[in-house]
Amino acid sequence: MTFVPLKIVGKCVMDDDTLFSAMDFAIAKGFPEIKRMEPARDGVVAIIASGPSVAGQIDVIRKMQQAGTPLVAVKDAHDWLIENDIIPEFALAIDPQEHRWNCFKRKHEAVKYLIASQCHASMFEHLDGYDVTIWHPYITKGQTRPINRMVVGGGTTSGLRAISLFYTQGWRHFALFGFDSCNDGPSLRVNGDRIKADDKLHEVRIDLEGETFWCNAAMALQAEHFQTYYDAIPDAQFYGYGHGLIQSIIAKREKNLELLQQQKNELPDNRVSFIHFGNATSASWRYRANIPADGWATLNDLTAGTLVFAKPQANELMAMAAAKMQGKQVIVDFCDDHFDWTHYAEALRLADVVTCPTEAMQERIAELGKQATVIPDPFEYPECGPHSRGKNLLWFGHAVNKASLDRILPDLNDYPLRVVSNFAGAIPWSHETMLDEFMVADIVVVPATDEKKSANRVIESIRQGCFVVAEPHPAIKDFPGIWIGDIKEGIEWALQNQHEANRRIGKAQRYLKAKYTPRICRAMWKTITKLPTTSDAAKRTGTDG
Repeated sequence: MTFVPLKIVGKCVMDDDTLFSAMDFAIAKGFPEIKRMEPARDGVVAIIASGPSVAGQIDVIRKMQQAGTPLVAVKDAHDWLIENDIIPEFALAIDPQEHRWNCFKRKHEAVKYLIASQCHASMFEHLDGYDVTIWHPYITKGQTRPINRMVVGGGTTSGLRAISLFYTQGWRHFALFGFDSCNDGPSLRVNGDRIKADDKLHEVRIDLEGETFWCNAAMALQAEHFQTYYDAIPDAQFYGYGHGLIQSIIAKREKNLELLQQQKNELPDNRVSFIHFGNATSASWRYRANIPADGWATLNDLTAGTLVFAKPQANELMAMAAAKMQGKQVIVDFCDDHFDWTHYAEALRLADVVTCPTEAMQERIAELGKQATVIPDPFEYPECGPHSRGKNLLWFGHAVNKASLDRILPDLNDYPLRVVSNFAGAIPWSHETMLDEFMVADIVVVPATDEKKSANRVIESIRQGCFVVAEPHPAIKDFPGIWIGDIKEGIEWALQNQHEANRRIGKAQRYLKAKYTPRICRAMWKTITKLPTTSDAAKRTGTDG
């Protein structure tokens, strides 16, 4: 869609120092604050501004509230709603001028007032004794005040900043009333305010052949900034009520999206790309992206029709949401239980299909309300003959697993031990180093870690011909030929039964070839990328994909 732009620059009516001083005042008063991003939630929030068209929507607003939709009154819409016997759940203001307390003349004890901390002290004095919560607006590039607090960015107007604020609180569906961003004859707002005599009006169209709207500078700038929200928060959905410039932008966007989806259905994009932030030093990059993609998919190509986000990062959420807006399939692969992190919870919500490397992780994801398909980590190292001939021990892994090594160290004092990791004092990891260390080692010790972790360390040790002595763990419970139990007892058994230990290594290697080869795992990924939904994927492929 082409929006005819206007060369208009917005500027706050107060200088930055005045605004920051106001913030300090509000914080010192001890009001409750909105402090953090919340996970995405279901449902619609109605944000009601005071554009003239809202007058014709009063019955719609009343019915929405009766159906359970929370109402947010933006400044002057607050008094207008109350005059019409509708008490909004929230009211919001951001303007810093002293007189702007007057937008809440009909203050009400049932309303939660969300007041920007930059507002004048007169606003807080006016609302003394009422339910007030403050939030901190983004003011200027490189902003460092207020210290250690979340700031809310967005457009130049209270209405746009209301969208931003409620987005941070988990809302993704926004019913917009009175967001006309244009005048209706001489009317400026539903409360009777009129356009000023010296206010210059601009002719604006959403495309060269579209309807003409007449806007002052602030209205035109708001409409232009509103369009940036489609990129800034692409997983948001907007529903415009009434008639105006912004409502027309929403309608045009929806029409374009329908055309895009129709084109996709007619000519589907079958390309698949694995998205991962890391490189070869990261195990998840190798096992969950590079090896699975080899020969049929790409890495980090966000233009592909199916995107597999492996080990999702916070800065990838927007790419996921944008992909879904474009009709792409989003698969998210979880190899760690970090679902207490906001971005993990949000990535799980956005996923069309969910994958993971273990049954224990699959069970954890099921607890969160989604079905996941298990695709195990493939092996990457070549197979070497069994060579457990002595008592040389090897432990390798990431520093996050160091505690498991420290726990068993007292039992390893009588044996030569080499440690490969990324913590101080260990042998630095590399692919070549691991090949050398595997050849030197007779026995690899694997103390238990998080039960949802994959078996890749055990698998690679077996592939390289080492005898594995491991503590019990769900991912290796069915592995033949390895010692599962007490670490010290397993080491002593291997030393006393070297021929049998090497025979068991061969048995374990044969087991791995039937389940963990890259070819088998790639086939599972190829299958899952063609599935349309998480639930259907789980039904069709079962536990192991």
